[in-house]
Amino acid sequence: ADGSPHAWCATAGGGLLRAALVEGVGRIVSRLDAEQGLASANAFALLRLETGATGGADGNEVGVKGNEESSLWLGTNRGLVSYTPGASPPSLTVTRLLSARLHHADELRAGIGLPYPQNNLTLELAALGSRTFPEQFQYAFTLRDAQGREIKRKLSNDGQLLMENLTPGSYRVEARAFTQDLVASEPLAFAFTVGRAPFPWTTTMLAVLLILALVALTWGAVQNRKIARTSDALAEAHHELAGARLNLANEAERERRRIARDLHDQTLADLRSLLLLTDQMPASSGGAKNEGDVGFDPSVFRAEIEAVSNEIRRICEDLSPSALDNVGLAAALEWAISNAVAHLPAPQKFEYEFVCDEDLDERAEFETGARMQIYRIAQEAISNICRHAAATRVSFTVKLDEAGDLILKLEDNGTGFNPKDRGVKTGRGLSGIRARASLIEADVSWKRKNGGGTVFTLRKARSAVASRAALQ
Repeated sequence: ADGSPHAWCATAGGGLLRAALVEGVGRIVSRLDAEQGLASANAFALLRLETGATGGADGNEVGVKGNEESSLWLGTNRGLVSYTPGASPPSLTVTRLLSARLHHADELRAGIGLPYPQNNLTLELAALGSRTFPEQFQYAFTLRDAQGREIKRKLSNDGQLLMENLTPGSYRVEARAFTQDLVASEPLAFAFTVGRAPFPWTTTMLAVLLILALVALTWGAVQNRKIARTSDALAEAHHELAGARLNLANEAERERRRIARDLHDQTLADLRSLLLLTDQMPASSGGAKNEGDVGFDPSVFRAEIEAVSNEIRRICEDLSPSALDNVGLAAALEWAISNAVAHLPAPQKFEYEFVCDEDLDERAEFETGARMQIYRIAQEAISNICRHAAATRVSFTVKLDEAGDLILKLEDNGTGFNPKDRGVKTGRGLSGIRARASLIEADVSWKRKNGGGTVFTLRKARSAVASRAALQ
């Protein structure tokens, strides 16, 4: 076929066979028997008459290049049979071309493109010839890629070619049909492409966003660690500063105690000596010698000295409250309000109620410095009531809650006061209270009562750092 090496072979019971080696197809064999006009399938002799080419206008057999035989004589058990091979090539048409959809045959001219993710194509052909039944046609298929490499080859009586799981790229299909006489049809060839996956913009953007998010999270984690370290350093510096401030406050209290001790030991001793000297001085028995002279009365001088001594004792007690060291915080707070009321003029005196837990000093585990600051804050709050509230009744409550926090509350029925109100001027007393509270990490607040008066509250946490760091 097409000038390829071929041979005829008579068989005993198998009819007449024709074999050929076709380039691009390989070995192809056809069988002729009674359907092609043979008297019998049992042949014992074969003779080819070389009488020149027939069937073609140029003297050659159409579709069989170089075929010079015009007819065959075959000896069978039923006589002598003459057979002339057919020379007309068959026609080849596409009956179906299917991918994800059915393609029209006209699309073969422009080329077929399979969009991603389609990578399968089915080709189905049908051949038509004058001397070959449809089921006797043989179909040869060849599939090559863009580089000409052979991907798939098929030769069968089935006119269908399945091209599956193709990688992205360009492909070319060639197909031919062969009759029983191995006359080939005109090649049917077309090209098609399998589309590549589109660039994953969405996935890429998501990946970029994910990377940016990871970078942001990493940067945020690093910054959080820096902030945490800075916060720890600031907290440590704050604690050190609070300790330094408390140390300064304790140093001031120690200086107060030293001054009180000096006043008590030196000044009061000197005043006692003056009292003894006063007792030894005689009183003036006669009248004044000169006009304008005043007689000396030792009792009056003694009374003045005793008044000065009492004032110095009060100053000493104010500088260093002995009750705080001798009988504890609760008794010192009660003494502070009672002493303040005792020194008020009669019109300004007020009734007070002092309520305190009996086991306050045993349960309160505050250091000496913290107890002193609590006492000073209460002392200043009581002083504010005495000077500004014009109250007639005051309730003083000191207790520990379930968590062990100290709660000190002063409630009066006076004119009312709230430092947050507009137009209210705050002096050194409130600033001093806030400063002392910050030293021991306590919270202070003022609240105006609905019926008139003010509620002052101090809350000191048991676990405050400043109380633990207080210096002796």
